Amino acid sequence: MQNIIDYINHYADFSFEQKPVNEIDALIFSQLAYVNYGAVAGGFDSDVEIKLKTASDIFFSLIDEAVLEKEISIVYKACMLLKQCAGTKRFSNISILKYANNVNDRIDKQFSAVTFYLNKTDALIAFRGTDTSVTGVKESAMLSYMFPVPAQIEGLYYFQEAAMLADRRITVCGHSKGGNLATFAAVNCSNSLKKKIANVYEFDAPGFPEQMIKRYDYIEMKDKIHSYIPQSSIIGCMLYHNSDMKIVKSMNENLKQHQVSSWEIENDKFVFADDTDSTSKFIDKYIKLFCEEIGSDNIESFFETVFDFIENTGIKNYDDIKRFDFSKLIKSLSSLKDIDEEKRNLIENTIRLAVKELSMLYYKEHLKSHTFNYFKIDD
Repeated sequence: MQNIIDYINHYADFSFEQKPVNEIDALIFSQLAYVNYGAVAGGFDSDVEIKLKTASDIFFSLIDEAVLEKEISIVYKACMLLKQCAGTKRFSNISILKYANNVNDRIDKQFSAVTFYLNKTDALIAFRGTDTSVTGVKESAMLSYMFPVPAQIEGLYYFQEAAMLADRRITVCGHSKGGNLATFAAVNCSNSLKKKIANVYEFDAPGFPEQMIKRYDYIEMKDKIHSYIPQSSIIGCMLYHNSDMKIVKSMNENLKQHQVSSWEIENDKFVFADDTDSTSKFIDKYIKLFCEEIGSDNIESFFETVFDFIENTGIKNYDDIKRFDFSKLIKSLSSLKDIDEEKRNLIENTIRLAVKELSMLYYKEHLKSHTFNYFKIDD
């Protein structure tokens, strides 16, 4: 089974003139967006360009790899990917410019983007996404009750300027929330810039409120938007998509499939599956069910209560859910303000139904792995 490293090695000597940018390249750049280029590349207000090979050399001269290993997995892998790309003819002479990184905890904004000039005719703009932690999932969940979010507004502003200055065809991409920002920017930018967009690639990215995907400008861009999710997608199931979703096979399991280094590739194409797995279907079903039952006016309160409870309980990743006491969550949700008794009963009954279904999923896992964790819930 091949992955993006195999692709980089196989096509190392092919320039972008010889082999034009494709879906696997977009995946690679969506990961390179996780690197902090602050000390090596020009900022958003600068036109300074630096070659990728030079940027990599400077970056690794300034930081010890042992320090990098302490970073979250997706950031560490992105830095190693940068070094891998720097050793190839295909990627080494790419120009990096307009690096932006803006985090504001007060308004829950995390935004970062970077522009790559592939050659004299093509540019690629990549938006950074979130990680696989509970915090990352929470940030994606915010898209359910706030639209547009601050990062989407800044993403559009960034794209408008970066794309306008690039006298080239534009490819836009992003992983996780970054994919959402890429699509939002492409759909909402000026008509003159839309003509410059070749393709938009979103990788396991949360969608949009239903009214967004029904808009004329979204439908107008639909044929250029390419969406990919792994078989056990969770982030990519959030909200709504109106583009054709392609399901990629992964060598990882469950939420770890969000790490695209596990996605299977054959030569210069993804290896596709026919359908998502039972876990992904479960998440998709219940996220949409909760949103419908709770109503748009109460979604923010619901998610804030859920994530406050999860963080206080010490759950940090997917595997921790197996040891989770859902009865305490129901009690916590019973204290939600601004939700009437009827909706509160709907929430409680839906959680009970979800727990039973989730228990069955893990029971099936138990049959395969011989490990099973029971869920506790009050009758």
